[in-house]
Amino acid sequence: MNQDERRTVQRYTVDCPAKLKMLGGDREGRLSDLSEAGARFETGNPPQEGVSGLLAWGDYEFFGKIVWVNENSCGIVFERPIPFAVVEQTCEIVQTQAGPVANFGNIPVASRGRRASLVSRDS
Repeated sequence: MNQDERRTVQRYTVDCPAKLKMLGGDREGRLSDLSEAGARFETGNPPQEGVSGLLAWGDYEFFGKIVWVNENSCGIVFERPIPFAVVEQTCEIVQTQAGPVANFGNIPVASRGRRASLVSRDS
């Protein structure tokens, strides 16, 4: 069974500072995706697969276990699913800080003559 077949809840892309607190020491990093079941934690020195710890961000802390690792991130499965309200709140914080993604349809296109109005006629 691959990772996509195991996944039963929607993941949300987030970007906020986070800390993984473990017996062997804390790791500073960023939360890059989040669901009720788990998260992706990006850090320069991820812990080994199988390590447990508290993942903390904002006002939240949840206990989980590292289930996969690559050179700069790891996947954490929470011991118990976290409330969906926490996922929503984390997404809102990120959206407020970053603002909405630009929609190219909303960007005005310059028409002819507009640049001329920016040039002083006295020069």
